[in-house]
Amino acid sequence: MNQLVAVLALLACNAAQIACAAVPAELHPLVVEAPFSFFVREFDLTKAFEKAKAQDKPMFIYLDARDCPPCQEYSKFLSANLERLKPHFEKVVLVDIRTTLRGSTLSFRIRDRNYSFEEFKSLVGDSNIELSYPYFWLISPAGHQVRQLPRGSSNYTEVEKHIEILKTR
Repeated sequence: MNQLVAVLALLACNAAQIACAAVPAELHPLVVEAPFSFFVREFDLTKAFEKAKAQDKPMFIYLDARDCPPCQEYSKFLSANLERLKPHFEKVVLVDIRTTLRGSTLSFRIRDRNYSFEEFKSLVGDSNIELSYPYFWLISPAGHQVRQLPRGSSNYTEVEKHIEILKTR
């Protein structure tokens, strides 16, 4: 029943074009979405890792949920501050993983390997205890965390803090 509600909410969000969480297109995000599944949502990050390696840029990976109020606030923040943030986002491969709060288990694919959310966190060196949306990583082209990013959406909705978070060196 909960899955049906999540699917209906997602369809309503898309159909009505209401405020859904997403990185604005002007920032040229690499959008990653999973095919529909009741069991596992598999997000293929292969293109993101290949692009980061080819461009020798770190990845700023943003895991959002369309039906997440803090994620929607983050989208509004990005839209309102595009001009100030755009030069900083150009220094990274911006990856927008789009999902929903409820539903099937998260899984990440990199090339021919599949990782659970916990395995992916371990792979990149993320020591956060739990998943809370929005979720962010700053990952080197080699696939290791540049540094542990702070939790809490308030760290991402102030321009100067966000610029500091995006610094890779």
